[in-house]
Parts: sequence; C-alpha cells; structure tokens
Amino acid sequence: MVQLRARRPDGVWQIGTGYLVAPRLVLTAAHVLGTRPRAQPVQVTVSRPDLGTDRFGARVVWSRNDDDGLVDAALIEVDASTATGWQPPASLRDLRARPPQRWGLLIGTRPHPVAVRGFPRMQKGPAGRLEEQLEGTIRPGTSTTAGRYEILSTDPALPLGAEPCSTATRWSGISGAALLCGDQLTGVVRRDRQSTGGTRLTATRAHDLIADPAFRDLITRHSGWEPLLEPVEPGHLLAPAARVRELRSPAALLRAESEAVTFHGRDQELQHLTDWCHGDHDTFAVRVLTGPGGQGKSRLARELAARLRETGWIAAHLLANPAAETAGPDPDFTALDTALPLLLVVDYAETVPHLIRRLIEHLRHTRHRTRLLLLARGEGDWKNDPLGAGPDTRTILAGAPITELGPLLARTAASGDRATAYATAAADLSRLLPQVSGLPQADWATLAATMPPPGDLADQRHDSALTLQMTALAALLQHGPDPVDSDEGRPVEAVLLDHEARYWHGTAHSPMFGLHLREATLRRAVATAVAFGAADQAEALATVHNIPGLPPGSALDVAEWLHALYPPAPDRYWGSLQPDRLAEYHASTQLTGGGAETPTSLWTGASGTQQTQAITVLARAAVAHANAGRTRPGTVTLHALDAALDTTTPSREVLRAVTAALPQRSRTLAPLALRLNRDLAAVYRRLASAAPDAYEPALATALNNLSVDYGQVGRRAEGLTAIEEATAIRRRLAEANPDAYEPALASSLRNLSVDYGQVGRRAEGLTASEEATAIYWRLTATNPDAYEPDLASSLSNLSVRYGDLGVLIRSVVDSADGGLASECGVAAMVVVAVEEA
Repeated sequence: MVQLRARRPDGVWQIGTGYLVAPRLVLTAAHVLGTRPRAQPVQVTVSRPDLGTDRFGARVVWSRNDDDGLVDAALIEVDASTATGWQPPASLRDLRARPPQRWGLLIGTRPHPVAVRGFPRMQKGPAGRLEEQLEGTIRPGTSTTAGRYEILSTDPALPLGAEPCSTATRWSGISGAALLCGDQLTGVVRRDRQSTGGTRLTATRAHDLIADPAFRDLITRHSGWEPLLEPVEPGHLLAPAARVRELRSPAALLRAESEAVTFHGRDQELQHLTDWCHGDHDTFAVRVLTGPGGQGKSRLARELAARLRETGWIAAHLLANPAAETAGPDPDFTALDTALPLLLVVDYAETVPHLIRRLIEHLRHTRHRTRLLLLARGEGDWKNDPLGAGPDTRTILAGAPITELGPLLARTAASGDRATAYATAAADLSRLLPQVSGLPQADWATLAATMPPPGDLADQRHDSALTLQMTALAALLQHGPDPVDSDEGRPVEAVLLDHEARYWHGTAHSPMFGLHLREATLRRAVATAVAFGAADQAEALATVHNIPGLPPGSALDVAEWLHALYPPAPDRYWGSLQPDRLAEYHASTQLTGGGAETPTSLWTGASGTQQTQAITVLARAAVAHANAGRTRPGTVTLHALDAALDTTTPSREVLRAVTAALPQRSRTLAPLALRLNRDLAAVYRRLASAAPDAYEPALATALNNLSVDYGQVGRRAEGLTAIEEATAIRRRLAEANPDAYEPALASSLRNLSVDYGQVGRRAEGLTASEEATAIYWRLTATNPDAYEPDLASSLSNLSVRYGDLGVLIRSVVDSADGGLASECGVAAMVVVAVEEA
C-alpha cells in the first residue's frame, strides 16, 4: 500500500491511496488525479509511510474515468530516473521468486468478506495521514446492472475532523485502495456513498480493468506475467491460474504449471474439447481424459482453461490432494455455484474417486453450463465403482465419454517433425534457464541453437512430449558450464536427478539448515518425501525418524528442509519433486533394490494417506519402467511393494483407494492388483459376516474385480469362483432392490459368461449372457443414454456365446438412428435373424 499526492489545478495537493502491483507500478482511482484534460501532465508523488516521509516522483501511464462510472482507475509509474531511493517491498523486488499478483472475480451472489486499507481523511493528524483498515462484505448481487462492487460495513468509524471541507467525507483519501479478498485483488475503491448507517463504498471491478488491453499490457510488461482472473469464492478449492514462477531448480521447468515450452501439436484435441464445452448438450457434462504420465494431459487442460477464460468462462483446476481419500471431511462445494459458464478440471482423478462423486452430486443440479474434465492415467475401477454415490451420479460417471490422449509425436512421425519439436523445446527452456536459482551463468540460447539433436529421436521413448523435453533440458545442462558425470545410455531421468541433487545439496548445506549429510542420505530423504508425503509437521517428524542414516537430533532440521525444498499444496506440509515421472523414478530407485530397500518402519509407521501415496507412487514407477523397457527396475519395485504389503497390512480405506487408482488392463500391475483386491475381498468378507446389509455390496464389487485380476494372470478357475460368488450376492440384492442393484447384477452376469466360456462351460456362459442382455434391454428402455453402451457390449458378448455353441446370430437391435450399433462397434449385429447353423 502506498500514499499518493496529486496536485489539483488550484495548487492544492489531493491525497489518495494506491497499491503496488509491480515494483514501480501503482494501481489507484483515476479521480484522485483530478479532472484536468489527459493531455495536461499531472504532478504526482508516491510515498511509503511505513518507511518514512520520502516522496518520489511518478507519472500517469494509464487512466480511465468513464462517464457511466463503470471504470474509475489509473496506473501510476514511479519515475526510475528521479526516484533513486525508491524501495519496493521485499516481496516485489525479485520478480523471479515471488508469486504473481492474483486477480479476483466474484462469481456468486452470497456476501463475501473483504478487506480495505488506505489513508482516509478521518485519520488525519499532525504528522499526516495514518492508515485505516476496513473489514466488510461485498454483496455481489447488489448494483450488478451498474457494473460495480458495493462494500458494506457496520464497523464504527472515526468522526470527521472539525476542519471545514465542502467535499470531504470521513473516507476521503481511501479512493484507490485495493479491494482484497484474501490474496486476490478484486477491485479498486472509488467512492464513499455516505451511508447514514455504517459504511458503504463503491469499487471498480478488477474484471473490467483486465478487459482493457492497454491495462493488461502494462501489468504484463511491469510484472512479467499477464493478469489472469480467478474466481474468488472457491479460491480455497482451486489451484492458482498463474504459471509457476518459483524456478528453484532445473526440474521446475518441466512442471506443467510452468508452461516453459510453447503449447503445440494438440490442435485437434483442443478443438474437440472446446466444442464439448460450447456444445448444446446437457447443462452439466463430464468427460474423462486419460493417458500415461508425461503425455501432456495437464498441459492440454491448462491451455483449454486459458482459452475459455478469454471468452468469459470460469476455468480452474481443483486442488485435490492425491492421498486425501482416506482422511478428512468432505469439502463444501457450494462456493462453486455460479451463473457463469464453468469448466472445472480435476487432475489425478483416479486417486480421488470419492471426491469426484461428491463433486458430481453437487454440480449435477446446476441450471447453468458446467463442464467437469477428469484427468487420469487410465480408466480403472475408480470410474465404475458404485460405492459412495447415488444412482444418478453413478450413471453420469459410468457414462462419461473417455478420450485417450495419444503420443504427441506418433512413432510414424517424420524425423523432421521430431527434430523441430526438440529444437523448439530446447530454445524455450534456454530462455528460462537464467531464472533458475543457483545455475551458473551461460549463453543458454546459443547452446540451444548450436548443440546437435540426439541420434535416437526416432526411438519410441520420444513419443512422449515430456521425454522429449527432459532430453532437451538434460542436453542443455550437459552442454553447459557444469555438467555431471554421465555414461552413455544412462536414463535421462538419472542425469536430470544428478543436476537436481546439486539443489538439494546447496540448500541442505546452506547456513539456513546446516545439514552436513552425505549425498546418499539427502537423496533418500527426498525419495521418502516423494513416496510418503506429510500432511503436517508432526507427520513429517514421525516419518523422518524412520529414514536410515540420519544423525541423532537432526530430524526436525531434515523435516523443515524438505518442507522448504518444494512448494507444498495448501493442505500438505511437504511438497514434491516434479514432474511425476522424475519423482516416481527417484522414489523407486532410491527406496527399492540395490540394498536401499524401504525400511519396514517407514511402512508400519506411515498413516493411511501416506501408505496410499507410497503404493500409488511406486506402482506408477513400475509402469513407467516397463514403458521405457527397463524390465529389471520395474520387477524390483513390484517385489519391494509385495514385501511391504506382507508387513504393513493396509487398512480397508487404503486398499480401496489404491485398487481404484490402478489402471485397468495393465499387465505390469496385474499381480499387484490381484494381491490388493484379494486382500480387500478378505476384509469385506469378514465385515459382511457380521453386518451383511452394510458390507455385502462392497464384497460383491471386490469379488467382481478380483475375478478380472485372476483372469489377467491366467488363473481362470479361481476367477470363476470369485465371479460366481459376486453374482450370487448381487442376485440376492437385486431381488430385494432391483432399481439399486440390477445394473451391478448385469455387469457380474456379463463377466460370468466370459469366465464360463474360458473354462469351456459354454451353455452356462450363454445362459448368463442372455440374462445380462435381458436386464440391459430393460434398463436401456428407461435410460438409453446411460445403458446403451452396456447393452451393446452385452450383445457383442452374446454373439460370441452363440458362436461358441455353433449358432449364428440373427437378432434385431432397434435403434431409431442406428447410433447404438455404430457408436459401440456392433454394426454387424444390426437387422439379422437367428437360425441354427
């Protein structure tokens, strides 16, 4: 906050308030500068009363005072040539380190708390004006047609001094003060409405300021970041929209939020998602975007959100802690209620299935255009698990279309395309490398332009956009002034981690922490934080105590060092190394195999959320190893997980969360999935024996999933036993409550028919398939959108069963537009009859 003085035509200095939005750029109200023609220069000074009485010259660089009162604001630039002693706050001095200013927009109609600080006339004293803070509320539904915010407060205010002034009010001088909702700049105070009871001020909305291109350009030029509007009320639920500014280490350049590499190559997918958002279908719609880690899901979603915001949408990423499924109360989503078009993105959807169901339960009642985009590594049980949701929510989620995001550069892409993409990545990364703390100075741009591309660009590893960018970053660092020792053929993750380890070593050995630990111990500590995480300091301390190699008495210092290493989410004490691929590689290589196995005490002492996170991280690492052709590290990681499960005995909540997160049809994880679902089924069997009404539905689901896992590893007889039991349970449940349990019964019958066929019991397989198809016909008649895909799949299965018995299908699929057959891939079954072979 700064104090402004503007000289009026009569020579009197008018006092106002301003807010620093950049080191030398002040936001204030335009009327503070007087009413003189814009061509006539205004004499303005700026001071920071908290630092003394010095006044610094400034000039107006942008001003608007609309006749309709919509915008009354100005930007003042402190004159660098004359303000030699000017000193902005420490938080503004290093633009590389500080987070960008957040700009807010109120999206609902409920009153919202707001704070205003400035220099009103009622605080005038012998030494000048003192600060006054007003706590009030904005009622967004008030004066909406006038396009302004109204701040109301019942706080008592000081009386106006006896000095006569025809235009003064108690609040004169607070004009130009920032309207702050938390840390979001939401508006600029412009007028005292002189309420007869309490206080009522009006303000220009930040929304209208950012809509002005000249204003936006000045903010971008001075701060280095384009101002982005974010919703105010759900701010505690959403990730900041601005890019990551804290480039503490080389790996930070690879985070999706840093947007270091120019978005390219996803025009078709982006247009498809944009059409889905703007389409004329249901008011509320859900879509799932899947793909392995590093495929570009998060980056694509960020680009979609940015483009929608330009067209008036509210577009944001939900803050979702991947380990939050096993603890904590359900969040209140009423803050998301808005009449504006809304896109909400949820990353790691497979790790928060309960949260997804709660979110759908709330959003599906909206009367305004709302889109929910779920990002996940794979389809998995998280999408189809019926537990914890009403039938409408289950139907919406089960029927949500799935888009699998393919490689950015297909294996058949021309070598020139890959070379261009590699060169672009190297050039973009080189522009930000000078901003990375601790890196030696180098001409990174010249290095990017002259270093040769790798000879294996055509390798399938570079199908992944992240792998290509990791390769470019590693090449830049290795061609720079301080490379690490690296053998040819070493994984790119290992090379980057060696560079990242210098950041770990530098911070640990700094005077702030004074941790003179061996590098191996530092690496193990970072891997522990990646794998297990910590929600608070107490959990962090308990975890650190179980890291081998730490000297006595160092636990608190290590916990605090890990806290400072990477920015944590609001509900976490430890942040994590990013991107995920790098973190998962580091965790798996440090905590499994080679004599560095995770100590048993780490597993047994971990909370449920920590166990969930560790199993998920290491399972993903095993898949990544397999995808990269590194068979042995993946096998070692899975063996280590198996050993941990032998000693840990995870809770029901942990088993549910992890099994839901594992991707379907993963050959690599099939043995692990079998182990986890078998343990989960055993837990539910014990619970169901004591309380069948409460736990038999969950037991049937676990058995159904277990049968699939048995089939994945070729143990078909055991799989058949499991699905027979699941079907029997669901048949009993459906007889008592068909509306609730018939869909689950049909699903089990369909799986049962497949398992019967695989063990040669074809007649029984046909009977089960016919019963499943009959149920789906009934369900489709009342809800075609939800059940037509299931009916099509069941009909396809039925055709196989008939074929097994030497029968040629000739059936009729009665669909008005033929969409059922074409959409679900059963066109060959349309309009045929049945006859014996």
